[in-house]
Order: sequence, then structure tokens, then C-alpha cells
Amino acid sequence: MRAKTILMLSAGLMTLAGAVQAADEPSTVDEVIITAEKREASLQDTPVAVSAYTAEARQLLGITTLQDVSNFTPGLSYSSSDDRVFVRGIGRQTNTNGSDPGVATYTDGVYDSQTSSVSASDFFIERIEVLRGPQGTLYGRNSIGGAINAISKRPTDELSGDIRATFGNYGRFDLEGAVSGSITEGFRARLAAGHYNQEDGYYDNAAGGPSEGGAGERTYAELQLEADLGETIEAWAKLSTSSADTQNRTTIYTGAYDYALYPTAQITPGSAIGYGTAGVIADGPATNPSLNGPGRFNTDTPIRQKLSDVIGLATDVTWSLPGVDIRYIGGYRTYDYLSVSDLDNTSVESYTVPLDPGFSICAAFIPGCGPVTIAPSQAFIYSEDKSYGSSELNFSSNGEGPVRWIAGLYYYAEELDQASRFNTPNLVQIRAPANGPANPDGDFVYAASSLKTRSAAIFGQLDWQFTDQFKLTAGLRYTEDKKEGFEALRVVCYGCGGFTPDQYGTSTPALDVTAASISTAPAPGVSSPVTIDPATGIARRSLSGSWDAVTGALGLEWTPNEDTLAFAKYSRGYKAGGFNAGGITPLPQTDEESVDAFELGYKRNFGRTLLLNVAAYSYNYEGLQVPLTVTTSAGINLTQFFNIDEATSYGLEVEGVWRPIDALRLSLSYAYAQSEIKEACCFVDGVDPLAAQPGSQAQGPLVGGQQPQSLKGQDLPQTPAHKVALNASYDVDFKAGTLTLSGSYIWRDDSYSGVFNREYTKVPAYDQVDLRAVWSGAGSRYRVIAFVKNAFDEQGYDSATGVRLASPPAAIDTYGITYGLTPPRTFGLQLQYSFN
Repeated sequence: MRAKTILMLSAGLMTLAGAVQAADEPSTVDEVIITAEKREASLQDTPVAVSAYTAEARQLLGITTLQDVSNFTPGLSYSSSDDRVFVRGIGRQTNTNGSDPGVATYTDGVYDSQTSSVSASDFFIERIEVLRGPQGTLYGRNSIGGAINAISKRPTDELSGDIRATFGNYGRFDLEGAVSGSITEGFRARLAAGHYNQEDGYYDNAAGGPSEGGAGERTYAELQLEADLGETIEAWAKLSTSSADTQNRTTIYTGAYDYALYPTAQITPGSAIGYGTAGVIADGPATNPSLNGPGRFNTDTPIRQKLSDVIGLATDVTWSLPGVDIRYIGGYRTYDYLSVSDLDNTSVESYTVPLDPGFSICAAFIPGCGPVTIAPSQAFIYSEDKSYGSSELNFSSNGEGPVRWIAGLYYYAEELDQASRFNTPNLVQIRAPANGPANPDGDFVYAASSLKTRSAAIFGQLDWQFTDQFKLTAGLRYTEDKKEGFEALRVVCYGCGGFTPDQYGTSTPALDVTAASISTAPAPGVSSPVTIDPATGIARRSLSGSWDAVTGALGLEWTPNEDTLAFAKYSRGYKAGGFNAGGITPLPQTDEESVDAFELGYKRNFGRTLLLNVAAYSYNYEGLQVPLTVTTSAGINLTQFFNIDEATSYGLEVEGVWRPIDALRLSLSYAYAQSEIKEACCFVDGVDPLAAQPGSQAQGPLVGGQQPQSLKGQDLPQTPAHKVALNASYDVDFKAGTLTLSGSYIWRDDSYSGVFNREYTKVPAYDQVDLRAVWSGAGSRYRVIAFVKNAFDEQGYDSATGVRLASPPAAIDTYGITYGLTPPRTFGLQLQYSFN
């Protein structure tokens, strides 16, 4: 109801605007120049559903993060808890090595598999462009859902500089500075850096540890050089580096604790059961402090993320010849990343497992055996060592004739070492398995992989203006992808196989169950037999796979006048297949994804005061890559990739800007989306293995004690039915400067994080109000911004995942939910001084 009301009010607002605007009205909607089709053009003249945000617009709207970008962009969703981007329901479902994003991110035209660069501060980024829909011709790699391109602020001809300081609650202090100008005639440079620090986290630890969420320290620095090499060659290069040491908790478990000795699919003793034992050592409460709503957590392992050794290089060289521009765009980036987080969601440090009072093998048969004291704390330790680079050489026409074209070659290379360690740092017993080599790090699951990715493509696009009003566009791209490397796994349990500590006490063994946890059978993508290193106990096998596809687009544009553009377009998108590397599962390889997209678009300037852009689309989506939980014969849960046969989606997106008078600016973005999985069977829901939850669709007999289900009729993940953002800003002019008052309202409908549409994957709807006051001094020398984000402190959500409880405190608590959260209310003051 709320969404329908907002949409009706918004439509009425725009209708009123069209009725009252007049040809001689002095106010003007700002023109935005973009490079969505690798040429500079007005946003209104580009036949693509695209949203663009200049640095100035971001300042007035308060867009500082990728989550903010998603709030204002129709069809775009972002989950900060797992750093995943979705456009119109297409994205990525896992960050496992061997999988790829479904939305391509670029910085200065250079492909970047991470999202951090496109969400950088507007102090460094001149413009962000979000292209919705498959970009299978000009962007290609992983742009099956769309593309996001961030364009840096470039060196200036005249000497200029900026310094900016931001102060906020939670102990926030940011400092940014830049200097730019000509070194000699035709040679320019820009040096810029930023330091960002937040002392306190958004969420308190009930166990007395440090607060977490948003806290920590980040730095960034860049040097740009730009040169005019004669009259025909322009060259630009950027060298950048960054680092981070943060405590950025983005999720909180809100369910009941699992009081089983061995919670679901767990191979070491649980923690919460310790609350009911004598002599337990724990700093926090015996019940989850977030049961009544997220905001507090209770852990004994502080969260930490560390980004180091980051080096980035980007280059852009254009040689203009009569009739053709030759352009090279290339880049390289490398980094190391380490994160540590609490896995058991409690603060239990140790407890003694009592022997079974009826009968125990320990008491009856083992001399000197007694109750065992264990340290159950669990941590998840994740690391990446990644380097990647790309090169593109393209040729484009630069004339003014009716035919324009662009063609090029593209190459991408990536190397990624990834390790996921499920660790019990203080459970000394697990370090010495009874049947295998030592386990000195205390990992009960060690899953690692090292993969090399290579991608090559050739592409071309032709635009033919065959009448004054009609233009035909056709493009093709051929892509080859190859991935190869190895995966490794070791699994060590404590108290499994019937040797439980309530029976065996201090004689309870740790057992190496790696051999029982892996698949040794041949399978697509497996290029070597499994071997187990006798010195480390780690199993290893090689992986190799290749995929290729032809993608492209065909479109027709109609421009009946200089203020109107209508277009119809068909495009085909592709994402390479991949691996679920690290599990040594029976089916490690997944096939490619593809989408056939049909789109209608309408862009119109009503005089100089009203802008309206509308896009409608229909997708046929095949091969969606989904990670689902499977239980091994050893009783542990591992993730395995599957392809969903077919899904469809359709939607409508509206963007509008109205300036009825010079001082007042009103904007609207709205998205309506519907999606449905048409065919997909048969899969097991790890949270509901017996298909007992409402909405489950059991198919066939039990398999291994679990009930397969059909996914037919389920929504695609991260596809809210309605999403709206409204902004109003008003300028008040004074002799000394201009005061701009800005307010935004954002509302997002509920959606699902997974293909099983259940309460434990449901992302609740939420709304948010942001307020800003911007003082710009005369001559643009200085600017002061006072801001409040999430003014009414509403709880927002961006993901939801469930866990099955083996021994809940009540029969109704069969599962618990971990929510990804958006930040609470933040406020502050920003001061900026510029000189030139």
C-alpha cells in the first residue's frame, strides 16, 4: 500500500510539473555527459537505461557509499554484508574462488572485480554511471546484469587544490586533500590522498569486547599524470595505493542459541550448551542479546578486516587520426586481504562436558579418564592474495557521417589464492588427530584454492543513422574464458563417529575425516586425481575448464525531436561458468549463465524544467549459478554449485527531475520488478532438509535422509517488487553564498536473499530519511555540509540467511536468522576549502 501511494503521489507530481512548465521558464535541468557507449554523449541522447551521479550530485544527495548508489538507482541492489551487486535480479550468489560477479565494475574503463573503487569518495570520483541490462558488446566480461563505471577527477590546467575534513558521530574523522595543475605546457598532474577513521562501532558487544560496525581506519592515495603528446595523442595514467584495518561488522545473528552438544552439521562441540554447565567461563549473557532486534552481539572473537599491499595502475592513451581514434585502456591491481570473525556467535570460552550419568565408556573402561574441559570458541579466517589486469585496444570512427562504428580487442588475466579456515583457536585436542598428521593451526575445516583466469574477446558495434529520426545499432562480441588451478581441503573433527565427549571424556579423540569428506570420482572440470599429502593431511586436486559465447545487441532509436529519444533493444548477456573451488565436491564445475533481454526505453525533456526517463524490460534467464548446501557422508555441510534451468523477469523503471523554479529541484526514481524461477529441480534446503517449512515443494523420495524440493515459482534473489527514492532540494541565495537544503526519502520492498523463498531468507522492507544542509561560499572557495543519514534511526536490511537449530530452546525455534544490516543514524559536519 505504501509503495502504491508513493508511486501515485510521484506520478501526480510529475504530471503537475509537465502541466505548469513553460517554454520561457528560466530554470534548467542540468545536462549530464556520460561515456556509457565509450564515447562522450549526453545521458538523454544515450539509448541505454543508465543512471549517472556527478560529484556535485553526490554531495547534494548524500551519496557516499555503494549502498547509497543502490538506494537512488532503479533496479540496483547491493548487499554490503557480502559485497555483492545485483541489477534487475542478476548478480552473484557466492564469493567463492572460481565464481564471477554478474555486474561488471569498472574504474576509468578498467575492469575491477571488486566494488570498493566504484564506491570511492566523490573527492576522487567525478562521476558514477550505472548501466542497467546486459552490456554484452562493449563491456562484455561479467556484464550479464549490467555495468558500473567510475570516472576519476582528472588533472586541471590551472593550479588548484582542495582540502576537506569530515567530523561525525561514532568518533568519525576523515581528512582528504588534493593538488592539481600543469607542470609544463601540455603536461598535468594531480596528487590526492585521504585518511578515514571511525573510533566506535555501530553495535555493542554484550561480552564487553570492542564495538563493531563501521569502525576502523582506511587510507588512499593516488598520483595522476596527463599529457598532450603533440596534437593527436592524449595520454593519462594513474598510480594508486590503499590500505584498511577495520572492524566492519555488517551482520548480526538474531536467532536463539543452539544448545545442542553438536549443533547442525557441526563437527566440534557447540558453545551455547556450555551456558548450562557448571564452571562455564563466559563474559556475556546466556541468551542472544539480539533476540528482540539487532543492535547488540555477544562474541569473544573480535571481528577484523585488513587490506594491505594494494597497488593499482591504470592507463588511457588515445591517438586521433583522420577518420579514426585508436585507444588503449589498460590496468593492473594487486592486494592482500585478511578477515577474522566470530563463528559461534557466543562468548563461551570454556566449559566442562559432564559424563553421561547413566553410563559412559570413560568411567567404565578407561583408567584415569574423567570429564573433559573444552574451549569451543570458533573463528572464521578468510584470506585472499589477488592480482589481475586487463588490456583493451579499440578503434572508433570520429567523423560526423551517418555511420559510426567501434571495434576492439580485449584481454583479462587474474590470479587468486583464497583460503577459508574454520578454526577453533583454543581447542587443543583438535591439533593432534588420532589418525593423521598434526593439525597445528587448529582448523576443523581448511578449504583453499588457487586459480588462474584468462579471458579474451573481440567486439564491434555499428550505428547507422538511416534517416533524420531513426538509427539502427548492431553489435557482436565473441568471448573465450578459461580457468585452471587447484583446490585443497582438510577436515578434522572432535568427538565425531560416536566418540562423543560425554562418553569418552578426556579420552575423546580428534579424527581426520578428510578422506570421507571428499569426492574422488571423475567429474566435469576435474583435471587430476585427488591426492592427500601424508605430511599435512591436506587433500588436493586440479581443476580446469573453458567456456565461450557470442553476445551482442540489436537496437532501433527514434528521435522525433531534439528533446525526445525512444528506443527498442534486444541484447544477449553471458557469464562464464566456474568452480566451487575448495570443497572437493562431486560436481565442482558450473555451466555458464545467459540472458536474452528485451527492452523499451523513453527519454524526454519537457522544455527546460522537466526530465523523464522510462525503461521497461523482459528477461529470459538461463543457467543461474546458485551455491546450495550439501551434507557429506562425514556429516559436515559444504557448498556445491548448481545451475537453475530457467527464470524470467520483467519490470518498469522511472527516473524524473523537475525544476519548477530555479531554486527548487525535485527528483524521483522508482522500480517495479517481478521475477520467477520457471524450472529447477531438485534441490535440498540445508535449513529445511525435510521440506517441512511453509512454501516448500517436496519432489520425489528422500535422498540420504533429506527431501529434495522444486524451486518452481520462487523469486530471484535481491529483487524487491518496489523500490523508490524521492529527493527535494531548495537553494536560498545570500550575498555571501548559497544555502541548499536537501531531503531524501528511500523505501525498499522486501525481497529474498536465496532461491528458497522462506522467512529465514526474507530481507524485510525498510525506509530511510536523509537530510542535508549545504553552504557554498561565493566564488566556490569553501563549502560546509551538515548531514544526517537515516534521520529516524530505522533499521535497514540488505541480506538474510538462516541456520537450522538442532536443539532450540523451544519447539517453534527451528531456525535462526542472520541479517545483513544497513547503518543506524549517523550525522556530522563536513568542511571543504578550495583554491585555484
